[in-house]
Amino acid sequence: MHHLVKCLLCVMILNLPVFCWGEADGELYLVERQVDSQSSVERDSVAKDALIGLLTKVTGLRNVPRSLKIKEALNGPAAFYSGFSYKPNDEGDGFLITYDFDKYLILDLIGEAKLPYWWSVRPRVVIWLALDHSSQEILSSSDSHGFVRHLRERAMARGIEVELPIMDVKDRSLVSYKELMSGIAHQIDQASTRYAADIYLVGKVKEMEFSMDEPFFEGRWEFWFDDEFLTADFKSLTVQEAAELGIDLVVDAVVANDAVFALEQQEYQWVVTGIDSVHEYVRLKNIFEDLEFIDTFFLEKLSVDRVVFSISTRASEKKIVELLVKRKVLVENPFYRGPGLGFKIGEGVN
Repeated sequence: MHHLVKCLLCVMILNLPVFCWGEADGELYLVERQVDSQSSVERDSVAKDALIGLLTKVTGLRNVPRSLKIKEALNGPAAFYSGFSYKPNDEGDGFLITYDFDKYLILDLIGEAKLPYWWSVRPRVVIWLALDHSSQEILSSSDSHGFVRHLRERAMARGIEVELPIMDVKDRSLVSYKELMSGIAHQIDQASTRYAADIYLVGKVKEMEFSMDEPFFEGRWEFWFDDEFLTADFKSLTVQEAAELGIDLVVDAVVANDAVFALEQQEYQWVVTGIDSVHEYVRLKNIFEDLEFIDTFFLEKLSVDRVVFSISTRASEKKIVELLVKRKVLVENPFYRGPGLGFKIGEGVN
């Protein structure tokens, strides 16, 4: 028997966790909230809001429908988290509590409540924000301006990670304030590649002249997504409102494209070629087993360069293929003629 097949059989028999690509999704199920005390009464009360916040992150929905299943869960949110911890609130009085929600209980709740799944492998976003206030500048990751904090906080609440550029000599040589404001920053693609960004969000923002105690801003958010140019203009917004508008513009577009809705349970058979190492097989197996909308992954046949398996899922086959091909996990094989669907292994989600 071929050496590769022997190795793969050993992995199957021993169930060795050789590779894990989804480590970041643990952060997705943590929710932090501010509390005045460490009493159990306040902890249980705040847990309701934390559960809704968690569902917002996992489903991508800004407003989670209060169906009967969700109402029942909110009456006993402690059943859905496996632990909690406190730390001092350095920015105010009281404490910060972090709830550690159980991934599988939450996914079961989402299925029972017929809410959409949003795959935890999410696009990386870099934000290029040209700000005209006391000075004219592109905000960097180390800036203390309120925009930086509110953009990060809103991104965390919506379940994505964002970065701002460090604006060192390299960044400044590729993207200038004037170019960004005028829409002629032709090297922004190259600059964003440095941050491994799937999406770059551009903000053109100006502080309004007649602000009172709290400054107000006007401007525009814009970005390209799947060959579509999306924009949001705004005026007379606080820094928090403007930051939330920008993050919501990105997340709502991604969720509208990537959300997977639960259907009746179905089983599909797929064939994948190009697997030439134990690492590649285990990577493929882990990807499917970690997909929130895949219930089971069953290996049916294993041979040199070829794996035949079936998946049980509540998602449509078309949607799963769309997501995996888009993320370059799989490449469709146009010469495969069945049974099931045929693919070649890709390089995505490493």
